[in-house]
Formats: sequence, structure tokens, C-alpha cells
Amino acid sequence: MAHEINNPINGIINYAQILADQFADDTVNQEIVREIIDEGERVANIVKNLLDFAKARPEFKNPVSIEDILAASLALTKSQLSRDGIKLLVDMTPDLPPVLAHLQQIQQVVLNLISNARYALNQKYPAADQEKTFHIESEVCSSPEGQFVRLSFFDRGVGIAPEILSKVMDPFYSTKPSGAGTGLGLSISHGIIKDHGGEIRILSEQGKYTRVVVDLPAAAHDQQLDQPEGRGGSR
Repeated sequence: MAHEINNPINGIINYAQILADQFADDTVNQEIVREIIDEGERVANIVKNLLDFAKARPEFKNPVSIEDILAASLALTKSQLSRDGIKLLVDMTPDLPPVLAHLQQIQQVVLNLISNARYALNQKYPAADQEKTFHIESEVCSSPEGQFVRLSFFDRGVGIAPEILSKVMDPFYSTKPSGAGTGLGLSISHGIIKDHGGEIRILSEQGKYTRVVVDLPAAAHDQQLDQPEGRGGSR
């Protein structure tokens, strides 16, 4: 089913790109074709999110380094944050224990949370501002069930209204305007963290801030003996 949608969408995008090249000197038509490409890519992204939401997640996990996952995620997004005038603060506890996880899935969660914070900050501060900050920090915590790694993502963006805070992780629910989001990002992230035996919580005050807290169980000592993914380990 997904291929039946993606194949014609990719065809539309490719043909539109050909038109864009032909209209290189025609500003009006160039803008129209650009809209076609953007909307085609948006449909393709919706299909991808639907597939991510529906597909079963593999059970096999490896010890992975949270520091390496965060570093890889920031390498992909740091230039966007800088271009938007967002001041990034990263405060990582040294020598975090590895967590037993799928590296790509946890990176997907981190990228989604960074994207949401960026959107919230840009909505509140369209231009550069001293308060346009995004803070990521980590710590090691303990519970009766054992040790876990906590990641916190804090932004001073638009925040979330209290009446909808309990709904933001529901499938297809989005606080963004139509066309700006699918309403699946947080739902998929919640499912991934739950599959890893962890927890994701959102604290927010409308107009002031949002803090997303992700807790992931640390790998047991015998599991930590394996080389963590992201530091030369097998994938």
C-alpha cells in the first residue's frame, strides 16, 4: 500500500524538479513548482510516519551510548538551530552508563524532540532573542527497579495549554497548524520509549516553557561488558 502511494508521489516530485530546472529564470512559475515539490515531500513524510507508527518494532537491542546518540543528533540539527538564532546548552553527566536500546530508534526520538523544541522557540521568537534557548541535560538516577539514564529537553518556547497537555502523545493529535505536522511524532516517540522499558513525560506552562523528560533503563552490568553501539560496536 505504501509503495502504491510513494511511487506516484516520487514521480510527481521528480517531474516537478524537471519543471523547476526549466523555469529557472521564471520567478512566478518557479515558486508554484517549488510548492508542488514541498507538498509532495510532505505527503511522502506523512506516509513514512504512518509506516513508523504501524510497523512492529524489532525486539533485539544492544548496549548503546546516549552521549553518542545525542552527538550524532546534534550534528544533524545544530546548524538549523544556529541559523534560527537558538542558543543551545548541553550539560551531559560524564561517564553515563550505556542503555540497552536500538540506536536508530532512540535517535529518532531525540531528533523529534529537538524538532519540536525548535518549532516552539521559533513560534515564540521569530527573530533572535536572549531567551531563545534550548537546554539538553542528562543524569543518572536510581529506582527500586534499578539504575536509569535521564535526558531532559527544556525550551522557553510557546509551551502547551493545560487542557491539551494530556493529549499531545495521542496518535494524530498535533498542536501545530494544518500542514505543519502529522500528529505522530510524539506518539511514535512514546511507543519507542515504552518498548524500551522507559518513560517519557512532558511538563509545560503555556507561554513560558516545555520540558520533556526521557528515562531509559541502564544496561545491566553483564550487558555493559559488550562494546556499546556508536563506539565501534556491531550494529
